Amino acid sequence: QIQRNKMAATMVKMPTSKVTIAYAPVRGLGAAIKMCCEFAGADYEVFEYQGVENKLEVDAWREGWWADKPAMYEKNSMINIPFVVDGETVVSQSNACLTYLGRKYKLLGSNDAELTKVEQCLCELMDLRNTVVGICYGPPDTYEQRAKDHFDNYVQVSFGKFEKWLTVNKTKFLGADVPTVADFHMFEMLDQHETWCKPLGKPQPLDKFPLLKELHTNIRTHPNLAKYFDGPQYKLTINAKRANFF
Repeated sequence: QIQRNKMAATMVKMPTSKVTIAYAPVRGLGAAIKMCCEFAGADYEVFEYQGVENKLEVDAWREGWWADKPAMYEKNSMINIPFVVDGETVVSQSNACLTYLGRKYKLLGSNDAELTKVEQCLCELMDLRNTVVGICYGPPDTYEQRAKDHFDNYVQVSFGKFEKWLTVNKTKFLGADVPTVADFHMFEMLDQHETWCKPLGKPQPLDKFPLLKELHTNIRTHPNLAKYFDGPQYKLTINAKRANFF
């Protein structure tokens, strides 16, 4: 279920009756959080911010978020999007949202060793994501060269780390032989790069990393996620429309 805020005074009346994920109408940082809930079969809803009367300006949704932010700040002074509301609990910061839901839905591994792997991978994935964001939302005049350099250099190192991780740990997924929250963020980053390379004329990066390619396929075809991949959330733009690539 998707709610679209049209400049409501507050995001949602609390306590919520179901887990609510609040974010912009893009995949971005929200994708892995939504996949976590979908994989777990959770009773959840997505709250998409919109602009005043759904104006068509680029990224007008930010008006809705800015209108809501003061009220949400009173609930959690660290508030930013995406965030999760669960009853009276408001969780901000993307990795915190993932680990909160991971605990709730038992998607952080089955023991401390697996949990430690998940935590490390979440941090490494955020390094990768932040690098991508710096390029996609950076200066337009240097975008194309920076993006091509990214695929030629950074991707080879970053993807190589994860490929080596899977090789050494001998698991199908990052933390275990079953998916954890880290694998949803891993999928999103791999999937973004498989799409992003095309307008740049770069080869599919996963062709060089067979274990990551297998992970990507296993998540993409997992029956628990069929509804997500067939639904509107996966069809959203990867980035906001003000980005160099979206």
